[in-house]
Amino acid sequence: MKTKKVKSQYIFLILIVLFTFSCSDGEDGAIGPVGPQGEQGVNGQDGNANVVNVTIDDFDLEIGNNVIDIPELTQEIFDTGFVYGYVTVPGNTFWETLPLSLATDVALEIDRIEVGQLTLRSTFAQNLRFRFILVESSNVNSVDFSNFLEVKEYYNLKN
Repeated sequence: MKTKKVKSQYIFLILIVLFTFSCSDGEDGAIGPVGPQGEQGVNGQDGNANVVNVTIDDFDLEIGNNVIDIPELTQEIFDTGFVYGYVTVPGNTFWETLPLSLATDVALEIDRIEVGQLTLRSTFAQNLRFRFILVESSNVNSVDFSNFLEVKEYYNLKN
């Protein structure tokens, strides 16, 4: 049994060595001719230039007030627009809308919005990811802003 184990280790080692040295980075071939032009695609829906998607990765949230600088938060958005926030734990595949309630208490909320920044108020400390959607007033339509996937689809937001 012990001999079999030792032999299998040697075979595994030999295979690793063979695979490592059997591949070589040879010379690249010549670049081929350019192919024919493809057909014109169907016109898509126009995007929305007045919507900004701001993602804050790896934010160490503290208990109390947390100021987040958002240079994209302009005077026009502050005066007449709309700011919506979402939060997730790094690695999650879903986003929660702000304010975030745990049991019966609000645990995390946007406390104050100013030009260039906003303040979050939190009752807990944790490393989180935030996403803020900044919308100018001419673009606030009948979108369910509590559903991040609907907002993402409506405004053609990228991940």
